[in-house]
Amino acid sequence: MAYDILHQTTDAELLARATIWAGANPRARDQIFNITNGDVFRWNQVFPPVADLFGIDCVQPQTFRLTEAMKDKGPLWARMAEKYGLHQYQLHEIANWAFGDFIFNVENDAFFDVNKARRFGFDRMHLDSGEEILRLMRSLREQKVVHF
Repeated sequence: MAYDILHQTTDAELLARATIWAGANPRARDQIFNITNGDVFRWNQVFPPVADLFGIDCVQPQTFRLTEAMKDKGPLWARMAEKYGLHQYQLHEIANWAFGDFIFNVENDAFFDVNKARRFGFDRMHLDSGEEILRLMRSLREQKVVHF
C-alpha cells in the first residue's frame, strides 16, 4: 500500500530553482536530471502531522478512486469556498484527482537518484518533505485556497 512505502516529492519552488540553475549552467546543457527534495518519506509519517494541522484525526487509509469519489463534488466545493471566504476556484483547477489516484496507489518504493544533479553543482536538494507539505498547506490557507 502506498501509505507505507518510500516516496519522494519535489517542491515547486525547488524545481523552479533547478530549472534556472540548469539554464544558466553551461555544463548542464543537453543533460537530464532528477530533481527531488532530496529525502525519502512514507505517507504514514506525513499524514498524522497534516491531520493535526487541519485539526482532524488521522485514521487508517481507505482504498477508493479519487476520480470517482470527487467527480460530483464541485458544487459542494463551491459552497464551502463561499462559506469560508475562499477564492472561487473550480475544484478541478486546484486538484488533479487522477494524479492522486496514481500516487496513492503506488505499490513499490519510488525514489530517484539525484546525485547527478549534485555532481553537476545543484546543491539545494536537502528539504524535509513532511515540513514542506505542512508549509504548503499553511501557504494555501494564507492564500485562501483551503480553510482549517
